[in-house]
Amino acid sequence: MGWMRTILLGDIGNRLDIDDAEKSISQVASKQRRTESQLRAKNVRIDRLTAELSQQKLAIQALTRFLVSKEMISEDELNAFIEKVDAEDGVIDGKMTLDPNKPRLIFD
Repeated sequence: MGWMRTILLGDIGNRLDIDDAEKSISQVASKQRRTESQLRAKNVRIDRLTAELSQQKLAIQALTRFLVSKEMISEDELNAFIEKVDAEDGVIDGKMTLDPNKPRLIFD
């Protein structure tokens, strides 16, 4: 289609083709900038969640060691209890799958 403008309009047609290409390039560049910005925001969120997870792991490790060292619970009791809680989601796999339809904390 652009070649028709060039044949019919000469230099004016060329300029119109160049303008169209520049608009297209500008749109692609703008979309790329938005995508890069979204990616940076997601990376910041991932970094924040990773730091939070590390802090939680440290707190849990310290608390369980403290409870065992003070003989408030034995390692065997703690491991048995962890396995019991692990089984509550239907699979003993060292992970807990959260059901959004159930309360986050369950006390039996």
